[in-house]
Amino acid sequence: MRPVDTEDNLKKSFEQRNRLYQFESGQWLSLVIERLDNQQFVGLIGFRCDDLALKRAEVGYLIAPEQQGNGYATESLRTVIDWGALQFEMHKYIALCCHENLASRKVLENVGFVQEGTLRQNTCINQQWFDDCYFGLLTSQRV
Repeated sequence: MRPVDTEDNLKKSFEQRNRLYQFESGQWLSLVIERLDNQQFVGLIGFRCDDLALKRAEVGYLIAPEQQGNGYATESLRTVIDWGALQFEMHKYIALCCHENLASRKVLENVGFVQEGTLRQNTCINQQWFDDCYFGLLTSQRV
């Protein structure tokens, strides 16, 4: 568990994130996923420049528990990947997910990601270490 940051650092972080998004900054662009029929919150999806020279971006998503299993993560991920390929000429996307998160791994695989490795004890949650799966998707091979 990380300590709470100082108020000055939190203000600086907020001000930095409040500026117009610039892909090359490496900051996350977080987008809200909502249902079209009733604007109900579904979750979040994100995108950030991992390496500008290599044209590589990292993606991530978080779906509300009551909305999981409805295909929202898959649909949103495909949309963000297509947008990034057109907007920023991405060569490759990467994603990390906990080895035990079978549903998230399936979403990535359904979109065309391939597991390229395992990062052992890479994430600590509630003082317990978990392995992360490292996934990659070449833009030319997106589904």
